[in-house]
Amino acid sequence: MAIHRLPGRRAGRRSPSHGGSRRRSLGFTLVVGIILLLVFALVFSVAFGTRRITTNAVVLHTLDESLRSATVARAQVAIASHAASVDREFGTNSTGAIELSIDEAVRALGDLRLGLLQLEELQAESAVVTSLAADFTVTSEEVIRLLEAHDSRSAQTIANDDLDRSFRVLQSALVEERDRINAEVSQSDLQLGRIGNIARFLVGFIVPTAVILIYRELTRRQQRQQDLERRLAVEQSLGKARDEFVANASHELRTPLTSIYGLALMLEEDPVFRASETAPELLDMIISEAADLSRMVEDLLTTARLDAGALHYTFEDVEVTEEVEEVVGPMLRAGLHIHVECVPGIVRADRLRFRQVLRNLLSNARKYGGPEIRVEGRVEEGKYVCAVADNGEGIPADLESRLFQRYIHQGHQPLVLGSVGLGLSIVRALAEGQGGAVHYDRRDGWTRFVFTLPLVAAVPGTAAGTPGLDPQAAAKGYPPLEPDLVQPLDYDVGAGPAGSRPSVPSDPDREAFPA
Repeated sequence: MAIHRLPGRRAGRRSPSHGGSRRRSLGFTLVVGIILLLVFALVFSVAFGTRRITTNAVVLHTLDESLRSATVARAQVAIASHAASVDREFGTNSTGAIELSIDEAVRALGDLRLGLLQLEELQAESAVVTSLAADFTVTSEEVIRLLEAHDSRSAQTIANDDLDRSFRVLQSALVEERDRINAEVSQSDLQLGRIGNIARFLVGFIVPTAVILIYRELTRRQQRQQDLERRLAVEQSLGKARDEFVANASHELRTPLTSIYGLALMLEEDPVFRASETAPELLDMIISEAADLSRMVEDLLTTARLDAGALHYTFEDVEVTEEVEEVVGPMLRAGLHIHVECVPGIVRADRLRFRQVLRNLLSNARKYGGPEIRVEGRVEEGKYVCAVADNGEGIPADLESRLFQRYIHQGHQPLVLGSVGLGLSIVRALAEGQGGAVHYDRRDGWTRFVFTLPLVAAVPGTAAGTPGLDPQAAAKGYPPLEPDLVQPLDYDVGAGPAGSRPSVPSDPDREAFPA
């Protein structure tokens, strides 16, 4: 089965302007991303630097307080020790002054411990400083204990030797740590100054440039959007004009076609005309060609209505076997051999659109399929499944995915004569519009187009477990039948009675005559 259309423009080819626009968009996005990344980096750097400076400032304050506390403790212990020595040598009484100095020293030692704890919480403590502070504290407490025990001589000795030495070492360590933190604060302040310069540069140059670029890009996009809207409006206008032309031309063509077809049928019934040897054959050609042309005109009209959203359906209960006979009957004139095997069933569908679907599939099989054509119908899971099959070569593999599209073609071969390339696309649209579906299947040497419609009722005997007619079927006038009396419709159109005549639809606005 071969289906073609005129070669057209490749859908996958993109214009150079489209590629340039895409590259500009990518470049613009990249620039904006880099600027945002710089801004985020600056914000993070400023926040991190500020936090670091703040922490170091707290550490500096704590180190200064610790150094002050150590100095006060050293001085008060020395005063108390000296006062005790004076009392011992000269017999004076400085008990009040000694006690006051001891209290001040104890308080200063407590402040020193608190400072070391704060440094530990800030994660700025030094093992050396901690060890030296502990040694100084132990020595100071030892001197205070001796003073409280009135051992002024030993207290004086420890205060002049061990306490003085431990204080000087601790003082040196605290000053060194303070200078290191001061250097870090200076470095952080220098870095923040550099970041501030970069930020001022961004604010003064890059940010305005980015704003200009963004405004330019937005303006271009707005211009492109306006151009696309204008082009869309023009294309819509052209499409509307095309649809109106197709609809008007189709209506104008249907009138003479109907006359030609009707007059040909009248001539065929004339005994004098039938007595001629060549006239019947020529008349059969006229009828066949007129029917094909009528089908093409109907496809054009249906396509125009689908595009305009003006295709309406008149749903009713339709007996499938009756409609199959109405569609298959006219093909007797072409001498086709069509084997029909359909079980009776009632579907909810538009009668004339159902015929159009079946007619297009049969026409497709007749033109492009094999010599044997079959129409099969069965009831399956609440649906009526109807298939049109032929023993032709089938559809090329590269066309199967696009089979139900309009105007499909194979390579650059011209459009197949006798078709406008709309039949299968209309089949799918009409089947789905009636709540059904259609698909293609190729197996065992047979090409099958299968479409399904919602089932209203199945005649008894057509499917397992169906004891009688559905109430809706009974309301249509179908009498209840015994299962053994109901047989599937099975006949060969090519073997039909001579001179049988197809019926003409009664709605001239929707369909001029069966094709």
